[in-house]
Amino acid sequence: MARLIVRNIGPIKDIDIELKKVNVFMGPQGCGKSTLAKIISFCSWLEKGNDNTEETQKNGLISTLIRYHRMDGYFRENSELAYVGDNVNWYYQFSEPFPLSWKGFAPEPLYHDKEYMIYYTEKSINPKVAYIPAERNFVSVVPNLKKYSEKDDSLQSFVTDWFEAKRAYTEQNPLKIDMLGIEYYYNAKTDSDIVVVDGQKIKLNQSSSGFQSVVPLMALLSYLSSAIYKENKPFSPAENEKMREILSHVSDVANGDMEQNVIDRIKGFLQGKVYTHTQFVIEEPEQNLFPNTQIELMYHLLNCLNHGKAHRAVITTHSPYILYALNNCILANIVKEAVPADELEELEMDCANVFIRPEDVAVWEIENGCMKTYTDDATNSTIQDKDGLIRKNFFNHVMGKVMSDFNNLLMYKD
Repeated sequence: MARLIVRNIGPIKDIDIELKKVNVFMGPQGCGKSTLAKIISFCSWLEKGNDNTEETQKNGLISTLIRYHRMDGYFRENSELAYVGDNVNWYYQFSEPFPLSWKGFAPEPLYHDKEYMIYYTEKSINPKVAYIPAERNFVSVVPNLKKYSEKDDSLQSFVTDWFEAKRAYTEQNPLKIDMLGIEYYYNAKTDSDIVVVDGQKIKLNQSSSGFQSVVPLMALLSYLSSAIYKENKPFSPAENEKMREILSHVSDVANGDMEQNVIDRIKGFLQGKVYTHTQFVIEEPEQNLFPNTQIELMYHLLNCLNHGKAHRAVITTHSPYILYALNNCILANIVKEAVPADELEELEMDCANVFIRPEDVAVWEIENGCMKTYTDDATNSTIQDKDGLIRKNFFNHVMGKVMSDFNNLLMYKD
């Protein structure tokens, strides 16, 4: 996994965290949740090793991050960033000594006078990065979406993923969304997104806001955790050997830097064809959903993360229900060895078969640009106890004020 240090970027003042399989950022509006999500999304993209473009060589990676994730005004003279990942280390305005992962690595040329990049000699992961923004319901309602012509950015990437994913769901093979009791499919002939509610077909752009928000999310979760890996099957040893022969021959006849650059891009394409896992970055999965549906959605999301590949997720949320659901799945993993499988089934709990190891989860609450703690724990600690469960006093804190007001008023009730 990776280490991330962010100082004085947007609302974030100083954080230094180790990323896990599931990372949850929560806190009030404008506290920096999306800032961290965007940075992690970009750094995960760097792991692919496809950043060596003319723009990055000229202006540095930070300009690509700012443009791609629309972060104008977030970076200042005292901003610092360090990412120590699986394949790459990246530092922006970061004072030496650099934190390093002690794998074999080979220094790359400095892209910019404020940046330094190191690639490891052995590439261990190749993620498919899926940034699912809070504004995702716009793909459900905006007409002529194929004409969306903004310069390459995170929204355009999301639109591209959406068009790729929805083609997998036809009237004969719809996406079943049991938590809402609906089905979704894409009609290619009419270029229409259809939801089926109680047997009635409704265009997605004429359905409820909850449907418009959850359908793109569910489609991408299902497609990018499972279907895409059935399509992008690993190359066989024979195929790998044949590609090496072809690329070697092409390299021998290359003439000039331009042709060599094309060859390098072909190599990158072939190497990136097969993903090792999907890195999901999901903003506010609870958007427009009833509390019970939020919980069921979180169970489904965790199920997708456990779908055969070492998928990872970053989640930003305002919802305690998302955390309640996550907590249940952590606890289910803790007690599963002590509870016979037949008894678990008899309990008929939605989370009974959705397990997530406590050591694979990190839940942070952001306050005043730093990670909030509820005890004397070290700075940047999670809000989890030693068992990995979310602290009881966090949930008490969430409900404490409103229940205190209620109890105070209750004294005056007849």
